[in-house]
Amino acid sequence: MEMPMRAALSLIPVMLLAACGDGPSVDKKNASTAEVAQSVADAGMKLKPGRWEMTMKFDRLEVEGMPAEARQTMQQMMGQSRKFASCLTPEEADKPDGSFFGQQGEDCRYDSFTMGGGRIDAVMTCKGKGEDAGSSARMKLAGTYSADSYDMTMDMDGTAPNGKAMSIRMAMASRHAGACKGDETS
Repeated sequence: MEMPMRAALSLIPVMLLAACGDGPSVDKKNASTAEVAQSVADAGMKLKPGRWEMTMKFDRLEVEGMPAEARQTMQQMMGQSRKFASCLTPEEADKPDGSFFGQQGEDCRYDSFTMGGGRIDAVMTCKGKGEDAGSSARMKLAGTYSADSYDMTMDMDGTAPNGKAMSIRMAMASRHAGACKGDETS
C-alpha cells in the first residue's frame, strides 16, 4: 500500500496551483509531470509563494483482504482530518519543475491534465518499482481553485504490491496563509 499512498500524497503540490487564477489554461493528454510543468510555465501561470495550509480527510480506504484489526484502525483514522503546511519559495513559484507536479520519472504519467477557469481535472497512472513492484494506482483529481484556496477530491483505485485491490477517496482543502514560518514540510 506504500507506493499508491505515496503517489496520492505526491499530488498535493499540484493543488498549490490554486494561485494561478482564472486566466490561462492547460490541457494535456498522456503527459509526464515535466511536460505538465512546462505547459503550465508556457501558459504563464504563476504560483503564489508562501505558506499553504491543507486539511486532508479520507472518506474511503478499502484494501482487499485487510484484517479486521487493521480495518478498524483505518476507520478510526478516516474519522480524523490531517493537517499539513507547505512552503512554496518565490523561486519554486516562478518556475516549478516536474517534481512539483507529482512523482517524476516513468513510474507516473498524466493520462489527462486540464486546468483553467477555476477548475482542475486530472488523471494520473503510476506503476510501482523496486519494493513496490507489482503495485499500481490510477488517481482522479477534480475540484475548484481560486487565488487563495482550493477544494479537491481525489479518488484512487489500484493494487498493492501483494496484488490486493485497494480504493481510496480523500477530500483536500487548502488556503494560502501568508508568509512561510519555517515549520512547513517540503
